[in-house]
Amino acid sequence: MSQPARRTVLKASAAAGVLAAGPASTLLWTQPAVADAPGAEQIHLAYGEEPSREMTVSWATAASVRRPRLRLGRPGGDLGRTVRAETTTYVDGLNKVETYTHRVRLRGLRPDTEYVYEVLHDGAAPRRSTFRTAPAPGRVPFRFTSFGDLGAGDPKWKKSAVNGAVAVRQVERFNPLFHLLNGDLAYANNNADTQPQCWDAFMNNMSVSAANRPWMPAPGNHEVEAGGGDLGYASYATRFDLPDNHTRDYCGNWYSFQVGSVLFAVLDGNDLAVEDDASIDPATGQSVYISGYSEGAQLQWLERTLARARAGRHVDWIVVSLHQFAMSSSAASHGGDMGLREQLLPVLDRHAVDLVLCGHDHDYERTHPVRGTDPGSLLRPAVVDDRLDDIDTSKGTVHLILGGGGTASHDDTYLTDPDGDGVPDAFVRTQRLTYKADPDAKEKATWSAVRDPDQTYPYGVAVFDVDPGPLIGGRTTITVSYYHTPTATKTNPDPAPVLFDRFRIHRRRRDAH
Repeated sequence: MSQPARRTVLKASAAAGVLAAGPASTLLWTQPAVADAPGAEQIHLAYGEEPSREMTVSWATAASVRRPRLRLGRPGGDLGRTVRAETTTYVDGLNKVETYTHRVRLRGLRPDTEYVYEVLHDGAAPRRSTFRTAPAPGRVPFRFTSFGDLGAGDPKWKKSAVNGAVAVRQVERFNPLFHLLNGDLAYANNNADTQPQCWDAFMNNMSVSAANRPWMPAPGNHEVEAGGGDLGYASYATRFDLPDNHTRDYCGNWYSFQVGSVLFAVLDGNDLAVEDDASIDPATGQSVYISGYSEGAQLQWLERTLARARAGRHVDWIVVSLHQFAMSSSAASHGGDMGLREQLLPVLDRHAVDLVLCGHDHDYERTHPVRGTDPGSLLRPAVVDDRLDDIDTSKGTVHLILGGGGTASHDDTYLTDPDGDGVPDAFVRTQRLTYKADPDAKEKATWSAVRDPDQTYPYGVAVFDVDPGPLIGGRTTITVSYYHTPTATKTNPDPAPVLFDRFRIHRRRRDAH
C-alpha cells in the first residue's frame, strides 16, 4: 500500500527537493506582485534529520500564491538569505477543498544558534518569528515537553475544547527546545464535512508555539481520514514535513532524530495496534482500517535504528513516542493492545528503551519500569522495580499516557480493585474491536504506578529535563514533571500549571563503553 499521491508545484524553482539557504542575489524572479494575496498562516517548525543543522519551516495559504519564500538572518542583523519555498497541495476527498502548503528545508545551520525568519509571498505582508537549533550531538542539558490528543482549541469543532489553546500556551510557558505531540492532532475526521477547515484551525492554534520551536508529531487514529488516500494520511502528510525514514512509500509516517545524547523514535501506532478506531468511509460505510499496512517495514526500521544506537557510544537515552499504548487502567480505556504487546514491546525490551510516551486515553498514567512478560498472562508486561522515584531504566522501560492535551472528552476514571488486593483491573484488547476494549478481557494492572483520578484537572503537560552529568561513564538523569492544566474559564483564561507528579530516571552514560 503506497502513501497517498501528492500533487506538487514548485513556484519559481528549477527542481524539487531540499533547498539550502543561499544569498538573496542568486535568486531572481520576474513575476509581478499580486495585490491582496492571502496571508501566510499555520506556520510551524520541524527538525530535519540533523536537528543541530537542519530546520524545516512550513506554512499554508488559503489559495495559490506567487513566489512563496523565506528570509533568514540572525537577531539584530539583516535577513540577508532568501530561500524559495516548495508548494504542495492536496484535495480533500470528502468535500473537494484544496489546501496549499509551503515549506523550506534549511540546511547548514549552526548548532545551538538563534535565527530570525520571515515567510512571505507577493502581495502579502511577511510573518516573522525565531527559532533555535538543537545543540550539536554530545552530552548537553536540554528540555522537551510532550502530550497527545490536542484538538483545534475551539469548542465549535467536535472533540475540541478551549483547553487545546491553553495547552499550546503552556508549552510556551515551559520554553522547551521542542515538543513531542503523541497523536490525535486536529480530530478533523470527527468534522467530516469540514475536515480541511478543522485542520486549518488546529494548525493556527498550534503555530502559537510551533512557529517558535519544532513540534514533532506522531500519527494517531484520528489522523486516518476517509477520503485521505490509501492510508487516510493525505492531510497529515501534506501539512507535516518530517525527517526521512528512507523508505520508498512511508516517509514521515515514522522517523527518528537525535538531540544531545537522546535518540527519539516516533512511531505510527496505527500500523501496529489491532484496534479499529478510525474514520468511517461514507461511500462504503466501512472503517478505514490500516493495521499492518507496512507489512513489517516499520518494525524492521525500528530494530535497525535502535540496534545502531545501542551499539555506539553517542546515545545514552532512547525515548519512543507513539499514539496507542500497551497498558492503561482507565475505565473508559481503549485497552492495552495485543498488537503492541506482541510486536513492539519485544523490540523495546531488546534495546533497553527508557521511556515510551503515548496518548490515546485522555488522562495521565505512568507505569513501573517493565521488561519481559508475566507467565500465563495476556503478555502482561512484568514489573522489575516498584520504586516510584530514581528509577534505573536500563533495567526496565517506563510508559506514560499523556493524553490530556486539550480534547473535549476525558478518560480520567479508572477501573477499581474488586478483589481488594490493592491492584486495579485493566482492559486488554485481544482482537480487532471498535473503540472500546473487550470487557471480558481483563488483567490485574500490576504495572500501574501513578494515576490521576482528580477530574478537577482533566488536562496536563509533561516536562522532561535531561541532565547528562559531568563524568565520562557516570550517571545521567532525566527529571520528568507532569503538570495539571486547570480548565480555562472566562475569569481565568490562561490558568497556571499545577505540579502533580515528579520522578527521576537514571542510567550510566555510554561514553565509557
